[in-house]
Amino acid sequence: MAQKQADILYIKQRKVRQWTVILVILLILAIALRVRISEVRVRGNKTYTAEQAEALVFSEYWDRNTALCLINNLRHKKKTLPFVQDYEIHLTGPVSCDLIVYEKNPIGCIVYMSNYMYFDKDGIMVESSQVRLPDVPVIRGLQFGHVVLGKKLPAGSAQTFNEIMNLTQQFNLYEIACDSIQFDELHNITVNLAGDDISVYLGGDEDILAKISVLHDMLPEIRARGLEGTLDLSNYNDKDKGSTTSFKVKPKKSTDDTISN
Repeated sequence: MAQKQADILYIKQRKVRQWTVILVILLILAIALRVRISEVRVRGNKTYTAEQAEALVFSEYWDRNTALCLINNLRHKKKTLPFVQDYEIHLTGPVSCDLIVYEKNPIGCIVYMSNYMYFDKDGIMVESSQVRLPDVPVIRGLQFGHVVLGKKLPAGSAQTFNEIMNLTQQFNLYEIACDSIQFDELHNITVNLAGDDISVYLGGDEDILAKISVLHDMLPEIRARGLEGTLDLSNYNDKDKGSTTSFKVKPKKSTDDTISN
């Protein structure tokens, strides 16, 4: 009889412990589900603003839940985001984290099948989007083959590919923001600068690097004078002191200015 009562007491105590554990777990879960990330410090972003990068990574309600964020980190579960190669979330507290963004940083794009196809400094196609990024030049006037993400820009020939790479890399190096790079039927090059009503006629690809270098040197003066029009660098040659450059102001101006270098 005593043994039976002891067994009953043991069963009751075990049930109490079980229910206690369950209640504690439920309480912890309830608290965990209510703790949300509200402070985000973004680093590494260039294409996106900090607010845009945060909105992309934490686009859903549960993305900001601290516990789920920790679980996703352990599982290496991440979203696929446009123009983002990778990102990391480092929790710095129950409601705060560091968001480190590794962007693809395209330096140029082409228009293909109504989309903008972006390529990086190595000419690899890294993104397809209907979004037109500012300050990333569109290559126009050339026919391109079949475009595949992860493959090289299908420029048709090695010479054309190298020419496009040289142009976009140099503009990127000198931090000259371009809206478009236009090739005509003779393969002459005209560049439309971003943020300015300024075109630059580079002509052929002879001394192209020297032309972009002198463009970088001349732009501050052109912008300081508020000029709009076409800068002709087609005859510029850094080895020929007699070579000329000129800036033809748009007809709406009363006069034409010429800037020599």
